[in-house]
Amino acid sequence: MSFPEMDTLFTLHGVDPNKLLDLTIKWLFGPGLRILSILFLAWVAIRGGRVFIDRSLNLTLRDSGENAVADIETIKRRNTLNALFSTVLRVAVVILAALMVFRELAFEIGPILASAGVVGLALGFGAQSLVKDIITGAFIVLEGQFSVGDVVKIGDRSGVVESLGLRTTILRDLEGTAHIVPNGKIEVVSVMTRDWSQLVLDVDVAYDTDLDQAVEAIQRVLNEYAQEFPSNVLGKPQVLGVESFGDNSVKIRSTLKTAPSKQWDAGRIIRSRIKGEFDRLGIAIPFQQNVAWRIPEHQKALNSDQAS
Repeated sequence: MSFPEMDTLFTLHGVDPNKLLDLTIKWLFGPGLRILSILFLAWVAIRGGRVFIDRSLNLTLRDSGENAVADIETIKRRNTLNALFSTVLRVAVVILAALMVFRELAFEIGPILASAGVVGLALGFGAQSLVKDIITGAFIVLEGQFSVGDVVKIGDRSGVVESLGLRTTILRDLEGTAHIVPNGKIEVVSVMTRDWSQLVLDVDVAYDTDLDQAVEAIQRVLNEYAQEFPSNVLGKPQVLGVESFGDNSVKIRSTLKTAPSKQWDAGRIIRSRIKGEFDRLGIAIPFQQNVAWRIPEHQKALNSDQAS
């Protein structure tokens, strides 16, 4: 709707309703219809693009069905790339659609594009940390350093990777707290669920325990768990033997190679079963305690006579 047409709306008696209706119909079947078409095509582009991204990643990163660990890593990498590419697609389509709508509303998009260029230049000089975050995030995703669903430790924060973007990584710990870490601040990442995990199990027994019997009981519990949960176990359980001598106990160490992130579930089940097995065999698990010695009265008198 041009300015000359707007001028004809107003008369000495106010707004001409017939002229307003004509201009409204003309706008609806002109720029209005084109704006609706732009919004519809933008929605179709986003939906169609997400389907294309999903199918392309499914074809490129396909599950082998032979190696459970490799399949888990493939799924996590596919989910991470899917979320990243979908976000980039959505932002690009929205920006392009907004510029086209502005043009239909008779806004000059030239100054907008020029302003965007100036803003981009200012960001290049003033937001160096933002650029660093984005570059680091791109390398994390492309190199597959870690993925959504991995349990990682970044600095003094640890948790499950809930979101992995170009600028930030979000960790969710056991208490439900979300830790938002800028990618540019990530220097060393400890990934506890990459390819495989391992349970290191230390069990303390009393000094008067039959060590051979204790080792046999622990090995039996580990073997039973491996037979019951074969998908969680990737290697033969091993009882390494005596690890150290404590103040009131002997430490026996065992290891179990598990599928990623399954070491914690395995540890809880195995510890509970070892406690039950030790109770059945009468093997004592030492605990801190204080012992009081009672001196008989005649011994107290004898000690007093000797002191005097």
